[in-house]
Amino acid sequence: MSHKIDDWKKSVTGEPFALLHDHSKLPHTSGHPDDTTLEEQQQILGLTPKLKEMYHRYHIYYHVHHYRGADDLSVGFHIEEAIYARMYYGYGLAGSQYDRDVITEQIETRLKQISEDPIIIVHMTATPDVLARRMTELKDSPEHTNSPVKESDFPAILERFKEGVARSTIGPKIHVDTSTASPDDTLAEIVEALQPHLTDFDRERIEAHNS
Repeated sequence: MSHKIDDWKKSVTGEPFALLHDHSKLPHTSGHPDDTTLEEQQQILGLTPKLKEMYHRYHIYYHVHHYRGADDLSVGFHIEEAIYARMYYGYGLAGSQYDRDVITEQIETRLKQISEDPIIIVHMTATPDVLARRMTELKDSPEHTNSPVKESDFPAILERFKEGVARSTIGPKIHVDTSTASPDDTLAEIVEALQPHLTDFDRERIEAHNS
């Protein structure tokens, strides 16, 4: 969906997103300069919880500053990192030094300081049975290697994402259930929901491209 949204933006403004980040999941914290190999993923997974926490906190804060530009698209990012840190990687626990509730609030405070644009959260969900089918279909793709997620975890993950999005204060939120919709239908729903949140700068670029 991130690529579909990127293609849509290019079609209406003439420009794709300046940056598209989909590498905030351990051990797939890659993209700078290239994707992690399976061997490198095992090295990352072999780090202690303390080192995983440090590594990923620095990784997240590095990407915060991309929001100084007019356009940025990040997948998962700090909300997802906080959920998986606690569920699978043994860090960011409540009451710990780097409690992810505290870190998440600090990240969002910084995001609001450096960006005047609305930062829109697109919260996409699906039912557990649909997620299970998709996970099976994608299990051999490179992007899904070393995933800790189990089918039995889906209800808890869905609830934690719901809570994480509800707590967020960085901007408007769009909720989309993708259980039965096609990718194109989901894109259309997202695009319609985005319309009230487009800035004057966005509308100027769309008008200039259309003319």
